[in-house]
Amino acid sequence: MRNKARRAERNYLYMQQLPPDIWLICTIFAAGFGACIGSFLNVCIYRIPLDQSIVKPRSHCMTCGTLIPWYNNLPVLSYFILRGKCANCKALFSFRYAGVEMLTALLFVITCCMFPPIGVKPPLGLNMLPEAAAVPILWVFIAGLIVATFVDLDHFIIPDSVSIGGMAAGLILSALVPSIHSQTYWLHGLATSAIGLAAGFVPLQIIRLTSTAYYRWRGRIEKDEYAMGFGDIKLVGAIGAFTGWQGAAFSIVSAAFFGTIVALPLLFAGRRKLLDRLPFGPYLALGAITWVFWGEKLLAWYIAVLRPIA
Repeated sequence: MRNKARRAERNYLYMQQLPPDIWLICTIFAAGFGACIGSFLNVCIYRIPLDQSIVKPRSHCMTCGTLIPWYNNLPVLSYFILRGKCANCKALFSFRYAGVEMLTALLFVITCCMFPPIGVKPPLGLNMLPEAAAVPILWVFIAGLIVATFVDLDHFIIPDSVSIGGMAAGLILSALVPSIHSQTYWLHGLATSAIGLAAGFVPLQIIRLTSTAYYRWRGRIEKDEYAMGFGDIKLVGAIGAFTGWQGAAFSIVSAAFFGTIVALPLLFAGRRKLLDRLPFGPYLALGAITWVFWGEKLLAWYIAVLRPIA
Protein backbone atom coordinates (compact mmCIF):
# COMPACT_ATOMS: atom_id res chain seq x y z
CA MET A 1 0.00 0.00 0.00
CA ARG A 2 2.85 2.36 0.87
CA ASN A 3 4.55 1.79 -2.48
CA LYS A 4 1.26 2.31 -4.27
CA ALA A 5 0.71 5.60 -2.44
CA ARG A 6 4.23 6.77 -3.30
CA ARG A 7 3.74 5.84 -6.95
CA ALA A 8 0.45 7.74 -7.05
CA GLU A 9 2.09 10.79 -5.48
CA ARG A 10 4.97 10.62 -7.95
CA ASN A 11 2.53 10.42 -10.89
CA TYR A 12 0.57 13.35 -9.48
CA LEU A 13 3.70 15.49 -9.21
CA TYR A 14 4.69 14.51 -12.74
CA MET A 15 1.32 15.60 -14.06
CA GLN A 16 1.66 18.91 -12.23
CA GLN A 17 4.97 19.56 -14.03
CA LEU A 18 3.59 19.09 -17.53
CA PRO A 19 4.08 22.20 -19.68
CA PRO A 20 0.88 24.24 -19.96
CA ASP A 21 0.84 24.20 -23.77
CA ILE A 22 0.93 20.41 -24.06
CA TRP A 23 -2.86 20.53 -24.50
CA LEU A 24 -2.29 21.76 -28.05
CA ILE A 25 -0.45 18.57 -28.95
CA CYS A 26 -3.19 16.55 -27.28
CA THR A 27 -5.95 18.28 -29.21
CA ILE A 28 -4.18 17.89 -32.56
CA PHE A 29 -3.83 14.19 -31.86
CA ALA A 30 -7.46 14.04 -30.72
CA ALA A 31 -8.65 15.64 -33.96
CA GLY A 32 -6.74 13.22 -36.19
CA PHE A 33 -7.61 10.19 -34.09
CA GLY A 34 -11.25 11.25 -33.89
CA ALA A 35 -11.48 11.58 -37.67
CA CYS A 36 -10.05 8.06 -38.08
CA ILE A 37 -12.52 6.68 -35.54
CA GLY A 38 -15.29 8.54 -37.35
CA SER A 39 -14.34 6.73 -40.55
CA PHE A 40 -14.74 3.42 -38.71
CA LEU A 41 -18.05 4.57 -37.23
CA ASN A 42 -19.34 5.15 -40.77
CA VAL A 43 -18.71 1.47 -41.43
CA CYS A 44 -20.54 0.51 -38.23
CA ILE A 45 -23.49 2.79 -39.02
CA TYR A 46 -23.96 1.20 -42.45
CA ARG A 47 -23.19 -2.46 -41.72
CA ILE A 48 -24.46 -3.18 -38.20
CA PRO A 49 -28.19 -2.78 -39.07
CA LEU A 50 -27.62 -5.12 -42.05
CA ASP A 51 -25.92 -7.74 -39.85
CA GLN A 52 -22.76 -7.45 -41.90
CA SER A 53 -19.20 -7.76 -40.61
CA ILE A 54 -17.58 -4.46 -39.72
CA VAL A 55 -14.17 -5.90 -40.55
CA LYS A 56 -14.59 -7.62 -43.92
CA PRO A 57 -14.73 -6.71 -46.73
CA ARG A 58 -12.63 -3.57 -46.80
CA SER A 59 -14.19 -0.22 -47.60
CA HIS A 60 -15.49 -0.22 -51.15
CA CYS A 61 -17.72 1.77 -53.47
CA MET A 62 -21.35 0.73 -53.09
CA THR A 63 -21.99 1.40 -56.79
CA CYS A 64 -19.13 -0.33 -58.62
CA GLY A 65 -17.78 -2.48 -55.78
CA THR A 66 -14.20 -1.29 -56.25
CA LEU A 67 -12.06 -1.50 -53.10
CA ILE A 68 -10.99 1.93 -51.92
CA PRO A 69 -7.18 2.18 -51.54
CA TRP A 70 -5.81 3.75 -48.39
CA TYR A 71 -4.70 6.93 -50.16
CA ASN A 72 -8.29 7.53 -51.28
CA ASN A 73 -9.68 6.67 -47.85
CA LEU A 74 -8.10 9.38 -45.72
CA PRO A 75 -10.67 10.67 -43.20
CA VAL A 76 -12.27 13.98 -44.24
CA LEU A 77 -9.46 14.86 -46.67
CA SER A 78 -10.27 12.24 -49.30
CA TYR A 79 -13.89 13.36 -49.53
CA PHE A 80 -12.91 16.90 -50.47
CA ILE A 81 -9.94 15.88 -52.64
CA LEU A 82 -12.17 13.56 -54.68
CA ARG A 83 -15.05 16.04 -54.51
CA GLY A 84 -17.31 13.45 -52.92
CA LYS A 85 -17.02 11.00 -55.82
CA CYS A 86 -15.71 7.49 -56.31
CA ALA A 87 -12.28 7.61 -57.95
CA ASN A 88 -13.27 4.72 -60.25
CA CYS A 89 -16.91 5.18 -61.34
CA LYS A 90 -17.45 8.80 -60.23
CA ALA A 91 -20.57 7.87 -58.24
CA LEU A 92 -21.43 10.45 -55.61
CA PHE A 93 -20.77 9.74 -51.93
CA SER A 94 -23.02 11.22 -49.28
CA PHE A 95 -21.54 14.19 -47.44
CA ARG A 96 -22.58 12.47 -44.24
CA TYR A 97 -19.47 10.28 -44.42
CA ALA A 98 -17.26 13.33 -44.02
CA GLY A 99 -19.79 14.85 -41.60
CA VAL A 100 -19.57 11.91 -39.20
CA GLU A 101 -15.77 12.04 -39.34
CA MET A 102 -15.72 15.78 -38.62
CA LEU A 103 -18.31 15.45 -35.85
CA THR A 104 -16.30 12.70 -34.16
CA ALA A 105 -13.10 14.71 -34.45
CA LEU A 106 -14.81 17.78 -32.98
CA LEU A 107 -16.25 15.89 -30.01
CA PHE A 108 -12.92 14.19 -29.33
CA VAL A 109 -11.18 17.58 -29.33
CA ILE A 110 -13.79 19.09 -26.99
CA THR A 111 -13.34 16.13 -24.64
CA CYS A 112 -9.59 16.64 -24.65
CA CYS A 113 -10.01 20.34 -23.89
CA MET A 114 -12.69 19.91 -21.25
CA PHE A 115 -10.91 17.17 -19.32
CA PRO A 116 -7.14 17.67 -19.54
CA PRO A 117 -4.64 16.02 -17.20
CA ILE A 118 -4.02 17.75 -13.89
CA GLY A 119 -1.65 20.68 -14.34
CA VAL A 120 -2.63 21.31 -17.96
CA LYS A 121 -4.79 24.40 -18.32
CA PRO A 122 -6.26 24.77 -21.81
CA PRO A 123 -9.34 26.82 -22.58
CA LEU A 124 -12.49 25.18 -21.20
CA GLY A 125 -10.43 22.89 -18.98
CA LEU A 126 -12.22 21.57 -15.90
CA ASN A 127 -9.48 19.24 -14.56
CA MET A 128 -12.14 16.85 -13.27
CA LEU A 129 -10.66 13.59 -14.53
CA PRO A 130 -7.11 13.08 -13.23
CA GLU A 131 -6.48 9.68 -14.81
CA ALA A 132 -5.25 9.65 -18.39
CA ALA A 133 -7.43 6.62 -19.16
CA ALA A 134 -10.61 8.60 -18.45
CA VAL A 135 -10.58 10.59 -21.70
CA PRO A 136 -10.37 7.51 -23.96
CA ILE A 137 -13.29 6.05 -22.00
CA LEU A 138 -15.33 9.14 -22.80
CA TRP A 139 -14.29 8.73 -26.42
CA VAL A 140 -15.67 5.18 -26.38
CA PHE A 141 -18.92 6.49 -24.91
CA ILE A 142 -19.21 9.27 -27.49
CA ALA A 143 -18.47 6.88 -30.36
CA GLY A 144 -21.31 4.63 -29.21
CA LEU A 145 -23.70 7.57 -29.05
CA ILE A 146 -22.77 8.62 -32.59
CA VAL A 147 -23.47 5.13 -33.95
CA ALA A 148 -26.77 4.95 -32.05
CA THR A 149 -27.82 8.36 -33.37
CA PHE A 150 -27.28 7.74 -37.07
CA VAL A 151 -28.54 4.15 -37.06
CA ASP A 152 -31.70 5.35 -35.33
CA LEU A 153 -32.11 8.12 -37.88
CA ASP A 154 -31.77 5.65 -40.76
CA HIS A 155 -33.60 2.58 -39.45
CA PHE A 156 -35.52 3.64 -36.33
CA ILE A 157 -33.63 1.07 -34.28
CA ILE A 158 -30.77 1.14 -31.80
CA PRO A 159 -28.63 -1.99 -32.21
CA ASP A 160 -28.15 -4.22 -29.16
CA SER A 161 -24.43 -4.17 -29.88
CA VAL A 162 -24.53 -0.47 -29.02
CA SER A 163 -27.08 -0.40 -26.18
CA ILE A 164 -26.46 -3.70 -24.38
CA GLY A 165 -22.81 -3.55 -25.36
CA GLY A 166 -22.72 -0.04 -23.90
CA MET A 167 -24.16 -1.30 -20.62
CA ALA A 168 -21.48 -3.99 -20.35
CA ALA A 169 -18.70 -1.61 -21.38
CA GLY A 170 -19.87 1.03 -18.90
CA LEU A 171 -19.80 -1.44 -16.02
CA ILE A 172 -16.39 -2.86 -16.90
CA LEU A 173 -14.72 0.50 -17.61
CA SER A 174 -16.22 2.06 -14.48
CA ALA A 175 -14.57 -0.66 -12.42
CA LEU A 176 -11.24 -0.23 -14.24
CA VAL A 177 -11.27 3.59 -14.07
CA PRO A 178 -13.59 4.62 -11.19
CA SER A 179 -12.52 8.25 -11.52
CA ILE A 180 -15.02 8.72 -14.35
CA HIS A 181 -17.60 8.68 -11.55
CA SER A 182 -15.36 10.71 -9.19
CA GLN A 183 -14.67 7.52 -7.23
CA THR A 184 -11.41 6.07 -6.00
CA TYR A 185 -11.97 2.34 -5.58
CA TRP A 186 -13.05 -0.06 -8.33
CA LEU A 187 -15.99 -1.37 -6.34
CA HIS A 188 -17.36 2.14 -5.82
CA GLY A 189 -17.02 2.87 -9.52
CA LEU A 190 -18.78 -0.38 -10.41
CA ALA A 191 -21.57 0.31 -7.92
CA THR A 192 -22.09 3.84 -9.25
CA SER A 193 -22.27 2.50 -12.79
CA ALA A 194 -24.72 -0.26 -11.82
CA ILE A 195 -26.98 2.23 -10.02
CA GLY A 196 -26.90 4.50 -13.06
CA LEU A 197 -27.75 1.61 -15.37
CA ALA A 198 -30.68 0.55 -13.18
CA ALA A 199 -31.88 4.14 -12.78
CA GLY A 200 -31.96 4.60 -16.54
CA PHE A 201 -33.40 1.21 -17.48
CA VAL A 202 -35.80 0.03 -14.76
CA PRO A 203 -38.18 3.04 -14.42
CA LEU A 204 -38.59 3.42 -18.19
CA GLN A 205 -39.14 -0.30 -18.61
CA ILE A 206 -41.87 -0.22 -15.96
CA ILE A 207 -43.50 2.71 -17.75
CA ARG A 208 -43.21 0.87 -21.06
CA LEU A 209 -44.87 -2.29 -19.77
CA THR A 210 -47.66 -0.55 -17.85
CA SER A 211 -48.49 1.88 -20.67
CA THR A 212 -48.44 -0.98 -23.17
CA ALA A 213 -50.87 -2.98 -21.03
CA TYR A 214 -53.17 0.05 -20.75
CA TYR A 215 -53.17 0.85 -24.47
CA ARG A 216 -53.74 -2.78 -25.37
CA TRP A 217 -56.65 -2.91 -22.94
CA ARG A 218 -58.08 0.24 -24.53
CA GLY A 219 -57.57 -1.26 -27.99
CA ARG A 220 -55.31 1.53 -29.18
CA ILE A 221 -52.43 -0.76 -30.14
CA GLU A 222 -52.21 -4.34 -31.38
CA LYS A 223 -51.14 -7.25 -29.19
CA ASP A 224 -47.69 -7.38 -30.77
CA GLU A 225 -47.10 -3.62 -30.44
CA TYR A 226 -45.59 -1.64 -27.58
CA ALA A 227 -46.26 1.87 -26.36
CA MET A 228 -42.55 2.71 -26.22
CA GLY A 229 -39.48 1.57 -28.11
CA PHE A 230 -37.25 -0.84 -26.19
CA GLY A 231 -34.09 0.39 -27.90
CA ASP A 232 -34.37 3.84 -26.33
CA ILE A 233 -34.75 2.30 -22.87
CA LYS A 234 -31.65 0.16 -23.31
CA LEU A 235 -29.75 3.20 -24.58
CA VAL A 236 -30.64 5.13 -21.42
CA GLY A 237 -29.37 2.17 -19.40
CA ALA A 238 -26.05 2.38 -21.27
CA ILE A 239 -25.92 6.14 -20.68
CA GLY A 240 -26.48 5.58 -16.97
CA ALA A 241 -23.71 2.97 -16.87
CA PHE A 242 -21.24 5.60 -18.09
CA THR A 243 -22.60 8.72 -16.37
CA GLY A 244 -24.39 7.50 -13.23
CA TRP A 245 -28.01 8.05 -12.29
CA GLN A 246 -27.65 11.83 -12.58
CA GLY A 247 -26.54 11.55 -16.20
CA ALA A 248 -29.35 9.13 -17.03
CA ALA A 249 -31.98 11.41 -15.46
CA PHE A 250 -30.52 14.49 -17.14
CA SER A 251 -30.47 12.75 -20.52
CA ILE A 252 -34.16 11.84 -20.28
CA VAL A 253 -35.25 15.32 -19.22
CA SER A 254 -33.02 17.16 -21.69
CA ALA A 255 -34.04 14.80 -24.52
CA ALA A 256 -37.68 15.73 -23.91
CA PHE A 257 -36.62 19.40 -23.91
CA PHE A 258 -34.67 19.09 -27.18
CA GLY A 259 -37.53 17.13 -28.72
CA THR A 260 -39.99 19.86 -27.78
CA ILE A 261 -37.76 22.52 -29.34
CA VAL A 262 -37.78 20.59 -32.61
CA ALA A 263 -41.45 19.57 -32.45
CA LEU A 264 -43.06 22.96 -31.78
CA PRO A 265 -41.91 24.68 -35.01
CA LEU A 266 -42.97 21.63 -37.02
CA LEU A 267 -46.40 21.65 -35.38
CA PHE A 268 -46.89 25.37 -36.02
CA ALA A 269 -45.80 24.86 -39.63
CA GLY A 270 -48.33 22.05 -40.08
CA ARG A 271 -45.63 19.44 -40.66
CA ARG A 272 -46.89 16.94 -38.10
CA LYS A 273 -45.94 13.97 -40.29
CA LEU A 274 -42.28 14.88 -40.04
CA LEU A 275 -42.41 14.18 -36.30
CA ASP A 276 -42.99 10.50 -37.06
CA ARG A 277 -39.69 10.46 -38.92
CA LEU A 278 -37.68 11.79 -35.98
CA PRO A 279 -36.64 9.03 -33.56
CA PHE A 280 -35.96 9.72 -29.88
CA GLY A 281 -32.48 8.18 -29.75
CA PRO A 282 -30.64 11.22 -31.16
CA TYR A 283 -32.19 13.45 -28.47
CA LEU A 284 -31.04 11.05 -25.77
CA ALA A 285 -27.54 11.05 -27.24
CA LEU A 286 -27.51 14.85 -27.35
CA GLY A 287 -28.67 14.98 -23.74
CA ALA A 288 -25.94 12.55 -22.68
CA ILE A 289 -23.21 14.55 -24.42
CA THR A 290 -24.58 17.76 -22.89
CA TRP A 291 -24.32 16.16 -19.45
CA VAL A 292 -20.75 14.99 -20.03
CA PHE A 293 -19.54 18.43 -21.08
CA TRP A 294 -21.74 20.89 -19.24
CA GLY A 295 -24.16 18.95 -17.04
CA GLU A 296 -22.73 19.86 -13.66
CA LYS A 297 -22.45 23.53 -14.61
CA LEU A 298 -26.04 23.56 -15.84
CA LEU A 299 -27.18 21.81 -12.67
CA ALA A 300 -25.33 24.32 -10.49
CA TRP A 301 -26.86 27.18 -12.47
CA TYR A 302 -30.33 25.66 -12.14
CA ILE A 303 -29.96 25.29 -8.37
CA ALA A 304 -28.66 28.85 -8.10
CA VAL A 305 -31.71 30.12 -10.00
CA LEU A 306 -34.15 28.15 -7.87
CA ARG A 307 -32.59 29.05 -4.53
CA PRO A 308 -33.66 32.73 -4.57
CA ILE A 309 -37.16 31.68 -5.60
CA ALA A 310 -37.41 29.19 -2.73
